[in-house]
Amino acid sequence: MSKIYLLGIGFKPFSAQEEEILKGVKKIYLFPSQLEIFQAYPIYPQVKEKLIVLKEIKDLYEKAKTWEKEEIALLATGDPLLYGLGETLLKKFPKDKLFIYPDLSSFQVLCARVKISPSQVKIYSLHGRKLEKEHFLSEVKRNPYLFVFTDPQNNPSYLAQILYSEGWKDLKLYIGEKLGSPFEKITSGSPREVKEISFTYPNCMLIENPSWGTECIFGLREEEIAHRGGMITKDEIRAIVIHKLCLPRMGILWDIGAGSGSISIECAKLSPYLKVFAIEKDSEQCLLLEENKKKFHLPNLEIIPGEAPEFFSNLPPPDRVFLGGSGGKLREILERLKNYHTLKIIGATFVTLENLYITKEALKGTYEIHLTQVQVNRETPLKGDSYFKALNPIFILQGKRIGC
Repeated sequence: MSKIYLLGIGFKPFSAQEEEILKGVKKIYLFPSQLEIFQAYPIYPQVKEKLIVLKEIKDLYEKAKTWEKEEIALLATGDPLLYGLGETLLKKFPKDKLFIYPDLSSFQVLCARVKISPSQVKIYSLHGRKLEKEHFLSEVKRNPYLFVFTDPQNNPSYLAQILYSEGWKDLKLYIGEKLGSPFEKITSGSPREVKEISFTYPNCMLIENPSWGTECIFGLREEEIAHRGGMITKDEIRAIVIHKLCLPRMGILWDIGAGSGSISIECAKLSPYLKVFAIEKDSEQCLLLEENKKKFHLPNLEIIPGEAPEFFSNLPPPDRVFLGGSGGKLREILERLKNYHTLKIIGATFVTLENLYITKEALKGTYEIHLTQVQVNRETPLKGDSYFKALNPIFILQGKRIGC
């Protein structure tokens, strides 16, 4: 295959070397959005007879079948390697045949226009992609600044409407329209203001989150988590359990008998790279789980409605397991769990000695067992004074796989 030259356009003039490339090749491929930009370049009249305008990316692959014996050029907007055509071409063609000459990206330009350092900004692309609402909201929450590559469907007005409906009214949004063109326009405003505005495409958006860094990452109170009838792992117990799990930054956690999801939620909040599977058979509890997942914007939490261990084979092997309930199938669950060699730590809580001894006996020889009994007493008001009210004592088991 001959050489493929991929040139970014939109902001800076071509270098002498880039102009020589465009003059030297026999064909220059581009899409309609690039044609409008390219017509403003001084070299356009000299090479316009070489232009081949493509409608879709699949047309490019069809044309590529004829490139064996000729050098061609492709034009792309901005920096082709920044969520652009360059990433696609690198998957399709040999690296030694692909030569890339980037322009500035709309990301760099918008940051410069609004005077925000790119080093502080996370990039998120929705261009040509399906919007995963929870993932998008999670990225907004986790970053002081989020730059979004938009498209006609995932446009700034639509995204602002989502942010506004989720209660994020203090965000500041910056929208750049037709950056680098004579019609360039920069707009800023709150989600409430931006959701009412129509923007010319192409555009992009930068989201500033002034409350970033102030959110609690660990230590939710029981009343912050939707649950029913006191059926929730109490705050103090939850803290000890999560400590005993020794969670990795990246990995798989199964929460078996998740209930309303207090353990799952706290663990998922700690790291976006930790995938948490909350397994729960009670349909009402699953509804509460879903409510909590949406409230805390946790795309790394997946709810598995059903009874353990029925769904184990459909899930990725776990690195950690928390056993909060067994539905009368404790022995069967434990026998299945022992077969997962990836499972380094099992955490479990019990009220009865019987289930504690069953678990200890089942894991013996495979896991090193550490047991703790916790008795929590909480200060409670009493006629102008207070006393310490005892909660049910809880047994906490930690199993560490021998040899890990």
